[in-house]
Amino acid sequence: MSYLLDTHVFLWLAADPDKLSPAVRKTVERGSHELLLSAASGWEVALLWKLGRIELPEPPVTFIPAAMQTLRITPLPIGFITAIAAATLPLIHRDPFDRLLVAEAMRTSLTIITRDQTIPQYGIDVLW
Repeated sequence: MSYLLDTHVFLWLAADPDKLSPAVRKTVERGSHELLLSAASGWEVALLWKLGRIELPEPPVTFIPAAMQTLRITPLPIGFITAIAAATLPLIHRDPFDRLLVAEAMRTSLTIITRDQTIPQYGIDVLW
């Protein structure tokens, strides 16, 4: 099974795994599932770092790929259809990064690993 990581989950996996729920830790520790990180999350991490809202041990351009390699996370590009779908979603969630993740999950039937309580309102599978 493949899981799409929300941005905060990626950051917690990389730097503070105790913040993850027991169900998420168990799923990740099994190692038998593919973990995906959207390019939207890479963009969000870089933007948050640039704005001084998060601290990273090194710039995002090196931190993100290194963490992905260590954690065996597969990059997921943002497709053209996904971008269009994100723009046409109901305005349940106003965060454009989360809307891209929701659109991708809907398009590809992925489960999103997230603590965000708004995302399940789109009727997609969520693990927390």
